[in-house]
Amino acid sequence: MNPEAGKHGNKYEWQSWPSDSLEGMPPKRRRLVVWGLWWFLFLGVLLGSVLDAANVPQPWRTLLAIAGIAALFGPLIRGAMVETRKLRAEGIVLPSYPVTRKSLISIAVITAILWVVFAVLVATGRPTFPLLPIVGTIWLAYQLLRRR
Repeated sequence: MNPEAGKHGNKYEWQSWPSDSLEGMPPKRRRLVVWGLWWFLFLGVLLGSVLDAANVPQPWRTLLAIAGIAALFGPLIRGAMVETRKLRAEGIVLPSYPVTRKSLISIAVITAILWVVFAVLVATGRPTFPLLPIVGTIWLAYQLLRRR
């Protein structure tokens, strides 16, 4: 047995974890998910605050945010795609993102938090657009349809 192999004769250690957990994802896919969570929960707000403090007008603020997202996620997405192709070439079939009760609850909670943040921003009089809450709602609806 390969000393680097995971439990139950798997080639990689991450294969011994449940596929709906971060530990059960290949490393580059896991990195993409973690950076995505960091961006949407922390870095996006931080970038927005910095641009707001610098008095950057709205059209440029959006363009700078998109450039930041592209600079961060472009290489991460490419790395995850290359890793997936390599694993498929080795004969390792990666499951699609599973739709479990836990994942649906997580998506619903994150979407609800995004809607609450949007409502608070509107109530305080800050100009905002509900792009993230709308995307979260669409993603939740899509996952509910996949669950059936």
